[in-house]
Amino acid sequence: MSLDKRGPHQAGIAMTAFSIEQIFIYPVKSLGGMAIPEAEITESGSFAGDREWIVTRPDGRLLWQGDIPRMTLLSARFKGGTLILRGHDGSSGPKPRGSLGPYVTVQQDGYHLSGVDQGDQVADWLTDQLGSACRLVRVGIEAHRWAGLNPIHVVSTVSLTALNARLAEIGEAAVEMERFRPNVVLSGTHAAFAEEMAAQLQFGEASLSLREPCVRCELPNISLKDATRGRQPLKLIGNMSRGRPAARPASFGTYCTAHGNSLRVGMSTRDANGSP
Repeated sequence: MSLDKRGPHQAGIAMTAFSIEQIFIYPVKSLGGMAIPEAEITESGSFAGDREWIVTRPDGRLLWQGDIPRMTLLSARFKGGTLILRGHDGSSGPKPRGSLGPYVTVQQDGYHLSGVDQGDQVADWLTDQLGSACRLVRVGIEAHRWAGLNPIHVVSTVSLTALNARLAEIGEAAVEMERFRPNVVLSGTHAAFAEEMAAQLQFGEASLSLREPCVRCELPNISLKDATRGRQPLKLIGNMSRGRPAARPASFGTYCTAHGNSLRVGMSTRDANGSP
């Protein structure tokens, strides 16, 4: 495990080990995702299959949970290579077209991506589920190549435990890991928020390198049960981040780039180096 040597606050993590407890991909951006045992790393340092589909307005502009919190009640997964959509009522959506269909342009965070519209049946189903006119577009490999990409989102169970302990102190309910939409969930002997201070985590022949702490938007405040918006945990995350030298304002978790061919559940920095 390689550590960033930028300050004395990092001395306490020299004898720690990180393990990969879970891996997630989110086939459709802003919808619920799926846990997988192993993820293929793309040339961009992201995970294959992650956020390769985008829900848009009819004019091609990106829709996300900040626009429609109800999106958190829907999910997407792959089964036999086919994208399966699941609604808030448990129903399955129509089969998307995949890479066959008319090309359209998606506007995402100031960038324009080319993709394939998935047809009226899928659009009508999503519109009914979300209560707002929308389309589904597959951008495929472009999802891993656009200039605004943050390839991998990493969150630690140790850090989440620390956050939930503070929430309990102020009489607030604990929050689930899924609210943070991580790609990689770390566990291990490290201290809370040690992931913010590790320049690189080596897992055998694969690794994760730190880009920056993840400054949170409002998504963690959206309930996974009924899509209501609350004030927590974002308010507390903001307070807690002020006391950590490596943090950014209201940051929790980190953005990373993956290197190598794949990462799998169970990999450990201890295994990579023979010792933590």
